[in-house]
Amino acid sequence: GDMTMTAFGYSDSEVCVCFPCLPASQVLLVITVPFFFFNMAKFCLGFTYEVSCSNTIQNNPPQPNTTNIYPCEYGYEYLILSSMLWLCFLSLWIPALFGNCWRQCFCCLCDPIVLFGTIVDFVKRCCCEFGRINLCEIVWYSHCVVHLLLAVTGLVWLSDCDQTVSMTVWLTVLLSLGLDCLLAGSEIFHRVRLHLARRATGTQEGSEQSSLV
Repeated sequence: GDMTMTAFGYSDSEVCVCFPCLPASQVLLVITVPFFFFNMAKFCLGFTYEVSCSNTIQNNPPQPNTTNIYPCEYGYEYLILSSMLWLCFLSLWIPALFGNCWRQCFCCLCDPIVLFGTIVDFVKRCCCEFGRINLCEIVWYSHCVVHLLLAVTGLVWLSDCDQTVSMTVWLTVLLSLGLDCLLAGSEIFHRVRLHLARRATGTQEGSEQSSLV
Protein backbone atom coordinates (compact mmCIF):
# COMPACT_ATOMS: atom_id res chain seq x y z
CA GLY A 1 0.00 0.00 0.00
CA ASP A 2 1.37 3.34 1.09
CA MET A 3 4.78 1.87 2.03
CA THR A 4 5.20 0.45 -1.48
CA MET A 5 4.16 3.72 -3.11
CA THR A 6 6.57 5.63 -0.87
CA ALA A 7 9.38 3.23 -1.78
CA PHE A 8 8.83 4.01 -5.46
CA GLY A 9 8.28 7.73 -4.84
CA TYR A 10 4.64 7.76 -5.94
CA SER A 11 2.93 8.17 -2.57
CA ASP A 12 0.84 11.25 -1.81
CA SER A 13 3.30 12.11 0.96
CA GLU A 14 6.12 12.17 -1.63
CA VAL A 15 4.57 15.02 -3.62
CA CYS A 16 6.65 18.19 -3.29
CA VAL A 17 4.92 21.48 -4.07
CA CYS A 18 8.14 23.39 -4.74
CA PHE A 19 9.78 20.67 -6.89
CA PRO A 20 7.00 18.45 -8.25
CA CYS A 21 9.41 16.66 -10.60
CA LEU A 22 11.28 15.10 -7.63
CA PRO A 23 10.05 12.99 -4.70
CA ALA A 24 9.84 14.93 -1.45
CA SER A 25 12.33 12.62 0.29
CA GLN A 26 15.09 13.49 -2.17
CA VAL A 27 14.47 17.22 -1.87
CA LEU A 28 14.33 17.07 1.94
CA LEU A 29 17.52 14.99 2.15
CA VAL A 30 19.45 17.66 0.23
CA ILE A 31 18.06 20.34 2.57
CA THR A 32 18.32 18.58 5.93
CA VAL A 33 21.97 17.45 5.72
CA PRO A 34 23.45 21.00 5.60
CA PHE A 35 20.71 22.12 7.99
CA PHE A 36 21.99 19.53 10.50
CA PHE A 37 25.49 21.03 10.44
CA PHE A 38 24.04 24.54 10.68
CA ASN A 39 22.27 23.54 13.88
CA MET A 40 25.48 22.10 15.28
CA ALA A 41 27.22 25.42 14.66
CA LYS A 42 24.18 27.27 16.05
CA PHE A 43 24.29 25.22 19.24
CA CYS A 44 28.02 25.84 19.71
CA LEU A 45 27.55 29.57 19.21
CA GLY A 46 24.61 29.86 21.60
CA PHE A 47 26.27 27.67 24.23
CA THR A 48 29.51 29.67 24.06
CA TYR A 49 27.72 32.96 24.66
CA GLU A 50 25.35 31.53 27.27
CA VAL A 51 28.10 30.17 29.53
CA SER A 52 30.13 33.39 29.21
CA CYS A 53 27.38 35.91 29.92
CA SER A 54 26.39 37.39 33.28
CA ASN A 55 23.19 38.89 34.65
CA THR A 56 25.27 41.26 36.80
CA ILE A 57 25.47 44.72 35.27
CA GLN A 58 28.88 46.25 35.69
CA ASN A 59 28.87 50.01 35.95
CA ASN A 60 32.63 50.21 36.18
CA PRO A 61 34.56 50.31 32.90
CA PRO A 62 36.48 47.14 32.08
CA GLN A 63 39.99 46.97 33.41
CA PRO A 64 42.93 46.43 31.09
CA ASN A 65 43.79 42.81 30.26
CA THR A 66 40.33 41.64 31.41
CA THR A 67 37.54 40.10 29.42
CA ASN A 68 34.39 42.18 28.95
CA ILE A 69 31.33 40.63 30.54
CA TYR A 70 28.18 41.03 28.48
CA PRO A 71 24.60 40.53 29.76
CA CYS A 72 22.64 37.35 29.15
CA GLU A 73 20.08 37.49 26.36
CA TYR A 74 17.14 35.30 25.36
CA GLY A 75 18.69 34.95 21.92
CA TYR A 76 21.38 32.66 23.33
CA GLU A 77 18.78 30.43 24.91
CA TYR A 78 16.77 30.40 21.68
CA LEU A 79 19.80 29.24 19.71
CA ILE A 80 20.47 26.43 22.18
CA LEU A 81 16.88 25.21 22.50
CA SER A 82 16.08 25.41 18.80
CA SER A 83 19.27 23.61 17.77
CA MET A 84 18.85 20.87 20.39
CA LEU A 85 15.32 20.10 19.21
CA TRP A 86 16.37 20.02 15.57
CA LEU A 87 19.44 17.88 16.23
CA CYS A 88 17.39 15.30 18.13
CA PHE A 89 14.83 14.94 15.35
CA LEU A 90 17.21 15.38 12.40
CA SER A 91 19.39 12.51 13.65
CA LEU A 92 16.35 10.26 13.10
CA TRP A 93 14.80 12.03 10.11
CA ILE A 94 17.90 12.07 7.91
CA PRO A 95 18.43 8.25 8.02
CA ALA A 96 14.71 7.79 7.26
CA LEU A 97 14.96 10.13 4.27
CA PHE A 98 18.12 8.39 3.11
CA GLY A 99 16.35 5.02 3.32
CA ASN A 100 13.44 6.32 1.24
CA CYS A 101 15.78 7.79 -1.36
CA TRP A 102 17.82 4.60 -1.53
CA ARG A 103 14.70 2.47 -2.02
CA GLN A 104 13.45 4.82 -4.71
CA CYS A 105 16.71 4.29 -6.61
CA PHE A 106 17.47 0.64 -5.74
CA CYS A 107 14.23 -1.05 -4.73
CA CYS A 108 15.48 -4.59 -4.14
CA LEU A 109 14.94 -6.52 -0.90
CA CYS A 110 18.34 -8.19 -1.29
CA ASP A 111 19.91 -4.80 -0.54
CA PRO A 112 20.56 -4.49 3.24
CA ILE A 113 19.55 -0.80 3.33
CA VAL A 114 16.28 -1.53 1.54
CA LEU A 115 15.63 -4.52 3.79
CA PHE A 116 16.35 -2.56 6.97
CA GLY A 117 14.16 0.35 5.85
CA THR A 118 11.30 -2.02 5.05
CA ILE A 119 11.57 -3.68 8.46
CA VAL A 120 11.55 -0.28 10.17
CA ASP A 121 8.44 0.70 8.20
CA PHE A 122 6.66 -2.48 9.27
CA VAL A 123 7.62 -1.92 12.92
CA LYS A 124 6.37 1.68 12.75
CA ARG A 125 3.15 0.52 11.11
CA CYS A 126 2.52 -2.12 13.82
CA CYS A 127 3.65 -0.17 16.91
CA CYS A 128 2.90 3.48 16.10
CA GLU A 129 -0.29 3.40 14.04
CA PHE A 130 -3.72 2.72 15.51
CA GLY A 131 -6.33 3.17 12.82
CA ARG A 132 -6.02 6.75 11.60
CA ILE A 133 -3.90 7.77 14.57
CA ASN A 134 -0.16 7.86 13.87
CA LEU A 135 1.93 8.52 16.97
CA CYS A 136 5.06 9.34 14.97
CA GLU A 137 3.21 12.02 13.01
CA ILE A 138 1.70 13.47 16.19
CA VAL A 139 5.17 13.82 17.74
CA TRP A 140 6.70 15.20 14.55
CA TYR A 141 4.07 17.84 13.84
CA SER A 142 3.96 18.84 17.52
CA HIS A 143 7.69 19.42 17.18
CA CYS A 144 7.07 21.61 14.11
CA VAL A 145 4.46 23.65 16.00
CA VAL A 146 6.91 24.15 18.88
CA HIS A 147 9.49 25.48 16.42
CA LEU A 148 7.00 27.96 15.00
CA LEU A 149 6.23 29.17 18.52
CA LEU A 150 9.96 29.44 19.27
CA ALA A 151 10.41 31.42 16.05
CA VAL A 152 7.74 33.88 17.20
CA THR A 153 9.48 34.40 20.55
CA GLY A 154 12.82 34.74 18.78
CA LEU A 155 11.38 37.33 16.42
CA VAL A 156 10.00 39.32 19.36
CA TRP A 157 13.44 39.31 21.01
CA LEU A 158 15.18 40.16 17.75
CA SER A 159 12.95 43.18 17.15
CA ASP A 160 13.80 44.61 20.60
CA CYS A 161 17.26 43.26 21.33
CA ASP A 162 20.08 45.33 22.77
CA GLN A 163 22.54 46.94 20.37
CA THR A 164 25.38 45.38 22.34
CA VAL A 165 24.47 41.93 20.99
CA SER A 166 27.14 40.52 18.72
CA MET A 167 26.42 40.84 15.01
CA THR A 168 27.26 37.14 14.60
CA VAL A 169 24.56 36.20 17.11
CA TRP A 170 22.08 38.64 15.54
CA LEU A 171 22.58 37.25 12.03
CA THR A 172 22.52 33.64 13.25
CA VAL A 173 19.22 34.19 15.07
CA LEU A 174 17.78 35.89 11.98
CA LEU A 175 18.84 33.03 9.71
CA SER A 176 17.59 30.47 12.23
CA LEU A 177 14.19 32.17 12.39
CA GLY A 178 13.86 32.03 8.63
CA LEU A 179 14.88 28.37 8.39
CA ASP A 180 12.68 27.33 11.33
CA CYS A 181 9.65 28.95 9.73
CA LEU A 182 10.54 27.56 6.31
CA LEU A 183 11.07 23.93 7.32
CA ALA A 184 8.53 23.60 10.11
CA GLY A 185 5.97 25.67 8.24
CA SER A 186 6.42 23.70 5.01
CA GLU A 187 5.98 20.41 6.86
CA ILE A 188 2.69 21.57 8.38
CA PHE A 189 1.58 23.05 5.04
CA HIS A 190 2.27 19.79 3.17
CA ARG A 191 0.46 17.79 5.86
CA VAL A 192 -2.63 20.01 5.73
CA ARG A 193 -2.55 19.87 1.94
CA LEU A 194 -2.28 16.08 1.99
CA HIS A 195 -5.14 15.81 4.49
CA LEU A 196 -7.40 18.01 2.35
CA ALA A 197 -6.51 16.05 -0.80
CA ARG A 198 -7.28 12.73 0.85
CA ARG A 199 -10.55 14.03 2.26
CA ALA A 200 -11.57 15.33 -1.17
CA THR A 201 -10.72 11.96 -2.73
CA GLY A 202 -12.75 10.12 -0.08
CA THR A 203 -15.71 12.43 -0.61
CA GLN A 204 -15.53 11.94 -4.37
CA GLU A 205 -15.38 8.15 -4.04
CA GLY A 206 -18.34 8.20 -1.65
CA SER A 207 -20.43 10.27 -4.05
CA GLU A 208 -19.57 7.92 -6.92
CA GLN A 209 -20.60 4.88 -4.91
CA SER A 210 -23.87 6.52 -3.86
CA SER A 211 -24.65 7.42 -7.49
CA LEU A 212 -24.04 3.82 -8.55
CA VAL A 213 -26.43 2.57 -5.86
